[in-house]
Amino acid sequence: MDLSQIKELWKPNLRNLKAGIEWWNSKAEKFSVKELPTAENSIAMRIIQRENMVCTGSRTLDVGCGGGRFSFVLDAMGAEATATDFSPEMIKKAMENGTGRGSNVRFSADNWHTVNLQEKNWEKQFDLVLANMTPAVVSADTFLKLIEASRGWVLMVKPTRRTNSILDELNRLVNAEQDTKALDETMVYAFDLAWRTGGCPKLDYEEQIWQDDQPLEEAIKEYTLRISSMHELSDSDREKIREYLENIAVDGIVHEISNTTLVAMYWHVN
Repeated sequence: MDLSQIKELWKPNLRNLKAGIEWWNSKAEKFSVKELPTAENSIAMRIIQRENMVCTGSRTLDVGCGGGRFSFVLDAMGAEATATDFSPEMIKKAMENGTGRGSNVRFSADNWHTVNLQEKNWEKQFDLVLANMTPAVVSADTFLKLIEASRGWVLMVKPTRRTNSILDELNRLVNAEQDTKALDETMVYAFDLAWRTGGCPKLDYEEQIWQDDQPLEEAIKEYTLRISSMHELSDSDREKIREYLENIAVDGIVHEISNTTLVAMYWHVN
């Protein structure tokens, strides 16, 4: 496929930006207390260290940074770290954590879909551009921005071939398309684009099983926001989500198991 074909096929599937931001804002507290990534618990950090992507004075950009934990580690490694996310609450929590850590990470609230790299002075400015498990990169245009911002490495990690014990059933109940389905196609399009722009991308894989436990009311809010960001929900649909979660909750807790294959794609920009 040529570039125009990929751009036509690989487009964002977020239909309700407000719901999407609200969903990620609601996860800010949880993300702010996640453990820092290491070579033992993170495929991305393992690759960064193995390939010597960062050294003292390197400039890094963490796209879709969430709570900022990767940038905190990169900062500790001596990098001049910049981190961006479209969730104001994520950035707020990250900045609070950064102050507590004495971190020098520069945090910025931006929508990666619309951010102007020239205006931010981010064009070809970073030795590593990282996009780890983020919905910021969901189209050809958002992927190409990673390349445009890099003067060295690009590293992207995505969950693929994912199944979710609860989310999949909820999507079926309200006739919504699985929002994880496009992730499999993402890696195909991304490899093609990286190759066509002169890169020689490498791939690493890791099988993972995730368990997520949430109080019932939090789960109802979480799943409703997530699905409504991709699919317009009627009052009946919202009631179906509530009833299903109420029926499967155990002692007021909703338990979900997800199986996925993490794919890490990385290359040096020419």
